[in-house]
Amino acid sequence: MKYILFIFLATSALLLGTAEAAGVRLDTKIERKEQACVPIGKSAAMSAAAQHTNGRVLSASLNMNRRPPVYRVKVLSSSGRVSYVLVDACNGRVIR
Repeated sequence: MKYILFIFLATSALLLGTAEAAGVRLDTKIERKEQACVPIGKSAAMSAAAQHTNGRVLSASLNMNRRPPVYRVKVLSSSGRVSYVLVDACNGRVIR
């Protein structure tokens, strides 16, 4: 009976340890993916938005909570309308 209990406990410990290690590896992969993007500068995002809209850039702010991180650039058109342009902070491409 002690032998069966010992085998059961050893197997349980082994399975729990493996599951814990797998969770840690998954977390580090996610962290690496998040750290892979180094945001472009605010001026580069503003420049990309200005070229895309042919308007006057008023301001820009970085939103790191989105995936991918984006700059929200406020642009004034020649007709006086204010609009927002999203620029991918990782590569500088205009999203919308």
